[in-house]
Amino acid sequence: MNRTMRVERLSVSGVRPGEIVVATGVAHPERGTVGSPAAPLLAAALGRGEPDPGGRRIRLHPMDGAAGTGDAVLVMASYLELDGRAVGLGAAAHADDRAAVDVCAELVAQWAGLLRSRRLLVAAPEPDCAGARAGVETILRAARESRREVPVYVYGRPIAAVDRIARLAEAGVAFTDDLDAVPDSSVVAFPPHGVPLPVRAEAAARGLGVVDTTCPLAALAHRDVEAYAHRGDTVVLMTGARDTAGEWVSVSQAPESVLTMRNAAQASDLQRFGVDPERLSLVVQTGIPVDDAAGMITALRDRYPRVRGQHYDALCYAATDRSAAVRSVAGAVDLTLVLGAADDPDAGHLEAEAAAGGRAVRRLAAAGDLAAAWLTGVNAIGVVPARSAPGALMPQVLDALAGLGPLSVTEREVRTAPRPAVDGAAPGFPAQPGGTVVDA
Repeated sequence: MNRTMRVERLSVSGVRPGEIVVATGVAHPERGTVGSPAAPLLAAALGRGEPDPGGRRIRLHPMDGAAGTGDAVLVMASYLELDGRAVGLGAAAHADDRAAVDVCAELVAQWAGLLRSRRLLVAAPEPDCAGARAGVETILRAARESRREVPVYVYGRPIAAVDRIARLAEAGVAFTDDLDAVPDSSVVAFPPHGVPLPVRAEAAARGLGVVDTTCPLAALAHRDVEAYAHRGDTVVLMTGARDTAGEWVSVSQAPESVLTMRNAAQASDLQRFGVDPERLSLVVQTGIPVDDAAGMITALRDRYPRVRGQHYDALCYAATDRSAAVRSVAGAVDLTLVLGAADDPDAGHLEAEAAAGGRAVRRLAAAGDLAAAWLTGVNAIGVVPARSAPGALMPQVLDALAGLGPLSVTEREVRTAPRPAVDGAAPGFPAQPGGTVVDA
């Protein structure tokens, strides 16, 4: 790439005084059509004042430099891909506006200095677990089958990618936290993380049509909480440091018998609740990394050797696998980009996972947020989509980065699943009949 790099100025037309045009493509007199996927990055940089456009209007538009005549100056850099395609970036200003031409030259020099081949690793490209994906699809089928004649309501909101939630809204699905808001003739869907027992009871008493999309592993954890409490145990629900939507659902199964545990240190605090060491059980909340639960389980067993709990095959590994993929990618790159909204807790968790290795981490809510300073000396980039990232954001980021040099894109996922200990046992579920309570 370096041997085909060319920085030059071409005479073009179509640029008015008082504006700077960032080229979305250039008709080059020798190289033909020069693509410019990184053009949005340059326009966004000017919008942030990097460099300062001096109050001039910024516009994206293709430029024709093949004619060789015009009243504007296009400053551009280009190179040839291995297949001979020309790629580059450029900005133009009216020839009489020398200060604007200087801004274009500074802008192009800044971004042309970043042109190089790079590796890009996408970590856990699917932000939703299998239960969330299946649940949303089931609700969508119910909405289609109702043909809007019978409204479909979702009690609560599924923990799913923003695009999936948008699909539900487009299908006419309504969201509510109050079952009284659901008319008697309607259908109510329970989200993948489940609903409290009183909600189930009320829906049944009213004769509402119910679409239950509760994840099987979440449902199993709920049954275990209820069964352990029913036999007279205090149930220690291991929730970890992260608040999850399913936590209050698990507690609701037996609120008078459940104590939540967020870290290993809390094992020594349980005695103040007057727990009976002989009647203590544990349940791991779905949606938290199993690694987080492991330390809590060890601390609890050290203090209460008689504690009983779930079979490990019933644990949910989705959060564990996602965290492992993020840490693996972040440790192998120079910069990790977390795609997601500024106020998204999920993106915040991913940032923390990526930053654990001490490498640079940045959050992107839009492709244009990518700053040139972030890419200086960067040869490998990790990309992690959070649930708040629109589906279009990933290809926009990849396209823009591809405009800054040849890009090799790979994906990295981690998948953990129990290996059945008994012939015929389904992965992810205990081998015991009915998938009921199992002590470990």
